[in-house]
Amino acid sequence: MPSSTTGTVATKLTVTNEYATTRNYLPKQDPYLVYRLVGFTEYTRALQLLDALVYQATKEELVAFDELVKAEPEFTVYTNLSRQLDQGQSRLVIQGQSASDDFARRGLCWVTALARVELGAMLAGFTDHPQPFVAVAGTGYDLQQYQELLLEGAKTHFWSFTRDPHLATLFKSFEPSTMTLAYVRRLNVANAFVAATIVIGGISPDSPAFAELSEYGGQLRAIRQKLQLQIQAYLAQKTTFKSGSRGDIKSSLVELCNSGICRQLDGK
Repeated sequence: MPSSTTGTVATKLTVTNEYATTRNYLPKQDPYLVYRLVGFTEYTRALQLLDALVYQATKEELVAFDELVKAEPEFTVYTNLSRQLDQGQSRLVIQGQSASDDFARRGLCWVTALARVELGAMLAGFTDHPQPFVAVAGTGYDLQQYQELLLEGAKTHFWSFTRDPHLATLFKSFEPSTMTLAYVRRLNVANAFVAATIVIGGISPDSPAFAELSEYGGQLRAIRQKLQLQIQAYLAQKTTFKSGSRGDIKSSLVELCNSGICRQLDGK
């Protein structure tokens, strides 16, 4: 993680060094195979170049760039998609700009903010980075847009994960499989979204919304701890298990699940 990134956003670090640090955080032989994800390298490089562009451009040039992006329909970013779900009594409501707001957002900042969310989610699911969304927060020029997309991601991923009808059955007892690994990664992504929204989401710690986010985090931690215990119990029973043994797919899945669920999570 960039050394100057704290509880808000890195403001003094150069763009080039920031993304070099993010890339160098990953080992060359990354066990989570993040480099195999379609778009990971592309998003990283695109954000590096766009941040450099914003950093070097004049105010007049930025206005021109923004208008160019707004003129292209394919760069439209649709937000607040979670409003289509049953939100119950949730206090995490994204307010529309008007009664007829369709939540279609346009502009350079929305494009870069969405790219940050996509890249952060890849880091959250396929690496052991403790603060994936903070690491790619940038220099802050699109912070408002980024905060809104983080909140949307936190709600959507938390609700979709905890309401998944297969979750209870899957975690009754641990069984190494590609499906279990996918759920471990989903859990890590949901956890990272909630943690990042708490840290850099701009929500007042004294607000009901912040309290709800903290409840989300508590529920996800409880699920995580339960799965940790199940994996450890499984490993204790399998005395013939050898970590990383070649040709043993089940052993590899156990190792990936165990590493993923035991990874360091840093909410600060």
